[in-house]
Amino acid sequence: MSRWPLASFALLGFFLVAGACTHYVGRGSDLYYQGRYIEAAHVLEMSERRLATAEPDERASYGLYRGATLFRLGDLDGARRWLEYSEHLCIANPKMLQREEQQLLEETMIAVRADLDRRAAARGF
Repeated sequence: MSRWPLASFALLGFFLVAGACTHYVGRGSDLYYQGRYIEAAHVLEMSERRLATAEPDERASYGLYRGATLFRLGDLDGARRWLEYSEHLCIANPKMLQREEQQLLEETMIAVRADLDRRAAARGF
């Protein structure tokens, strides 16, 4: 038996692991859509430092899923911050997010703003 198949397998495994490490936004979004918001928030929070070197579309997606996740967890201020971050990036290029992501961004921002307005009204502001 040749060593090449084993070496090829090991190399393939390395690239799969290395590729998965760079797709933290994908992992966070998968967890979000599975309803695993605490895990999604953790993955995204631990990956925040990567934003400095990320492409603009990846940063926009990161902001969307971080904000949407925080909204689901009840952190309205954090959700607004990250959703506005994503919105700001999309102003320069509206096609930065996929259509479904753009819709999620718009709907979640509407919900966040409505909840923030209700919170402010309840406090008498």
